[in-house]
Amino acid sequence: MKVLHGNIEVLLAWAASFFTYLKLNMLNWGISESWEKDVEIKLNDLQNAHSIWINPSTKTKASHTAMIEKRKVFVKAVEPLIQNLRSLPTLQPSDYDILQIAPPSSGRQPKYPPPVTWPVLTLDVLGQCTADLRYHDINTPLSIAKPRGVHEAVIRIGFSAETPESVDDLTETPVTITRTPYRLVFPLDNAGKKLHAAGAWVNPTGERGPWGPIVSVILS
Repeated sequence: MKVLHGNIEVLLAWAASFFTYLKLNMLNWGISESWEKDVEIKLNDLQNAHSIWINPSTKTKASHTAMIEKRKVFVKAVEPLIQNLRSLPTLQPSDYDILQIAPPSSGRQPKYPPPVTWPVLTLDVLGQCTADLRYHDINTPLSIAKPRGVHEAVIRIGFSAETPESVDDLTETPVTITRTPYRLVFPLDNAGKKLHAAGAWVNPTGERGPWGPIVSVILS
């Protein structure tokens, strides 16, 4: 699962949604309460470590290292839980969508083909090197809903004085998001820099569609 190894804020948002739905259904699915609790404790440890790291008064190299270690522990614990869920015959397609995990592969054609459309992005600058990223599908400009068969959007971002000619020139760590708006927060020394972003849809089996156009704003 890409979200386990991507942006920390995306991981925490996914985990909160995942456990909320899991706890509503785990008895019906036969998931051990002690197992769920053990993994959730590790999530709480990661959330606390993240809170310490993003607090300006406690943000240090040591707090960042501690957060990375807590993340590794949580990911190692939650991966078997996800695999267990994917092995259950009782889960419905809607359950996989809400849990935001890919259904097991049947070895035949995927349930959804690779996306053929792309997200159109907008960036709203809020100040303090912060911007809200919004998307809509190229075919549905009045709706923020993702197209059928799309699980998430992967966003490539970068900084440069001129608008890049290619998405390959967007070299910052990609962001994976499942809902809009999504808040981008950058270090304050990026104030005045030109931010660029482009997005593509990804289906539940990880197949990416075409990249949309690059959009740009100047951070303040």
